[in-house]
Amino acid sequence: MKNRFSRLLAMTGAAVLCALLCAGAAFASAAPEVTSAAVGSGGSLKITEISPKEDRNGEIKNVPIENVGIKLHFDGNVTDASVWPGNASSFSLADSQGNKVPLTVVPGDKENNYILVVASPEAASKGMPGQLAQKTDYTLTIGAGLSSLQGGTLGEDEKITFTTMDMTANSRISMILMVVMMVGLIVFMFLTNWRKMKAEAEAAALLKANPYRIAKDRGISVDDAKVLIEKAKEKNRKQLEKVGGKMPAAEPAEKDRAVPQLGGGKKDKPKKKTHKVTGPASALARGSAYAAARKKAAEKKARAEAAKKAARARQQGGGSGGGGRKSSKGKGKKK
Repeated sequence: MKNRFSRLLAMTGAAVLCALLCAGAAFASAAPEVTSAAVGSGGSLKITEISPKEDRNGEIKNVPIENVGIKLHFDGNVTDASVWPGNASSFSLADSQGNKVPLTVVPGDKENNYILVVASPEAASKGMPGQLAQKTDYTLTIGAGLSSLQGGTLGEDEKITFTTMDMTANSRISMILMVVMMVGLIVFMFLTNWRKMKAEAEAAALLKANPYRIAKDRGISVDDAKVLIEKAKEKNRKQLEKVGGKMPAAEPAEKDRAVPQLGGGKKDKPKKKTHKVTGPASALARGSAYAAARKKAAEKKARAEAAKKAARARQQGGGSGGGGRKSSKGKGKKK
């Protein structure tokens, strides 16, 4: 079973790693990197660097829909106060349908050949930043009149096209990644708790280990059985430390169990009264309810028999007296 759980944990880790690699590949192209390829051929002013980076096909893809900024480096001073008013108005941004997007053009602070163009779409709600449409092509146009302090110009309009992210696909990838991570976390917690419970159960079993029984079952001496138990306890102790388990408390000895635990806050139960038998005696003498009932029934029966005998005796006595009187009366009549 242990090998099975270890294999499951390894598979879960591999799934998490694959999900991370996929997510990294999805977001890699959105990283703000630069290219050294020069852009512009109509005039003496050239664009030397563009960020985000263009791919092999000369396209910029997976640009975030919020806080979109295009960084441009030129081979001349394009931020000098003498040329900046005209250069600041030389940029425009529109989607594939020709809808214009407001821009904010920021000159470089320390570099006079650097310009940052930030898309500033209108916010859908107050307090929330504006967003570009997802999975949409946008084109940044740089006017041919952009000039440098040295007098160079682009000579012709330069267009930089980029595509915004597919947020639905990115959300799906993030959701899958989250589910995989949650499953991995649950499996990891389950394995940890399972190992902890197993180590604690083994520790409890080792406390009750009987070296004599082990020696008998394995056909070894008692001393060898005790050595085996101590080795198993040491191995179990290390396992408990590894998984954060607790060593169970040893059970008290038989004579210790009879000792009352004081200070527990519970009242001691009253002791039952015991009676010592001094010698043999009948149940009736000891006050047995059964014997008393039998005695009472016997006395009642005896009284009933005595009453019957008395009644019969009275009847017999009355019959003999009446016969004598009758015979005397008959004799008198006959005379």
